[in-house]
Amino acid sequence: MKRFATLLDWLNHNEWPLETQPPVQASVIASLLSFLFILCVDERVVSLLGIWWAEFLVYAFVPLLLAFVILYRGSWHRELSAPVRAFLSAALSGVIFVGVLIALGVAGVLLALVYYRYLDNFTAFHY
Repeated sequence: MKRFATLLDWLNHNEWPLETQPPVQASVIASLLSFLFILCVDERVVSLLGIWWAEFLVYAFVPLLLAFVILYRGSWHRELSAPVRAFLSAALSGVIFVGVLIALGVAGVLLALVYYRYLDNFTAFHY
């Protein structure tokens, strides 16, 4: 039982020192919040660009860059050389951004289902 608890602690990163914990969770949260912030700012600032590829760059580049900086500057895999670490961080930030887009898509579908199932015509009388 003690071996299982030790393995579970290691899997949950409870025994890892703070400086060696992977910064993936922080980069996921930062990417998600920056993408949501850009969506909120869209009506005022991003749409004023008027160029579709510039809007796409703003939507994709800012969360990707933020995740890359957090992953690259974090204290994770310091033993790797700089080019390998940059490639690893870039690839992982791309995977994180795709995951954020999928999660937001699933959340949007679930919210739409809840709205149409329970809140559409909420004030209408049903006899």
